[in-house]
Amino acid sequence: MKPKLLPLLFLLVCGSDLHAQSPDSVKHYIDSALYLMRTKSLNGRKLNWNQVRDSAYRKAATAKTYREAFPAIAYAFQQLKDYHGVVAGEDTFYRYPPPVNFDKVLSAGIKKEFLKGPRIVTAFVHNSFAYLRIPGMNVTRQEDIDARANKLRDSLCTLLERHPKGIIVDLRMNTGGNSAPMISGISPLFHLSLLGYGVDRNGKFLEAVKLKDGVLLDEHGNKMAAVKNSCSAAETIPIAVLIGPSTVSSGEILAVYLKQQPNVRLFGEPTPGFCNATEGFTFMNGAGYLLLSVNRIADAHRHVYQDLVVRPDVYQKNEDNYDDLLSDATVTAALKWLSTKAKR
Repeated sequence: MKPKLLPLLFLLVCGSDLHAQSPDSVKHYIDSALYLMRTKSLNGRKLNWNQVRDSAYRKAATAKTYREAFPAIAYAFQQLKDYHGVVAGEDTFYRYPPPVNFDKVLSAGIKKEFLKGPRIVTAFVHNSFAYLRIPGMNVTRQEDIDARANKLRDSLCTLLERHPKGIIVDLRMNTGGNSAPMISGISPLFHLSLLGYGVDRNGKFLEAVKLKDGVLLDEHGNKMAAVKNSCSAAETIPIAVLIGPSTVSSGEILAVYLKQQPNVRLFGEPTPGFCNATEGFTFMNGAGYLLLSVNRIADAHRHVYQDLVVRPDVYQKNEDNYDDLLSDATVTAALKWLSTKAKR
């Protein structure tokens, strides 16, 4: 299954009747949410759903509207401990606390750079090594997906025209979003047509994640982006991928797909653990919305990322100096490896 990547994007559902509903309708509202959590959630198999249901009913015993019943649904969602998902009602939402405190783990340098907004950044370091920063891409409209994919592809091709001895792909500021423009944009760096798999909560491998003609395919074999530019990178060119605590969701998945290639090494710090696929569900005619973690991610070798964390090959604690890349410890470590590989 392709990642239904809407991570960290809270989709609040509006427009339902805020006035009193019937007791049967309120009960159905709760039951609909519980059914989706029980049958779809990656973490749903481990719970005693009879106990969760009874507790939810007690919390909503006096509820006469969906709004009043929402705390019961939020309670049930809380039991999933799904920090990649969200539950939303008419005018509110609940998200389970993430496994890390981003305010504490992110360096002052990366916080400063985040204030400039998501940007694709290219550079050349020591005139020999290309640098490409890939930000998160929270886009859903096809025209936006195509635009981002083409901008990223154009940026990569411009770098490749100078025949670099190695490439740094910086994912430290990739907070997730839609994987289609990211993967399609840098597909010249992939030398695999099969990138990986989704793995359901029962451990079953789902449809393969594939590239065709340099573009990511959906589960029906359709191209997910229209990319105009074309270029290529040698299979032997060394690629250093930078990751860290703000490499999230589809950023983590992109690192997984790159990591499996023999010419790639990961540098930095472990990711926070959002490396899974999510899927959104509406219920009660749009009165409620659930974004649930539904699948784990496996690479093309069928290695499953059970704990949802991507770890670097070379650990490097860093203060993330984006003002001067040559003073950035992670970039420096990557350059040392790239220089060694380029001499061979």
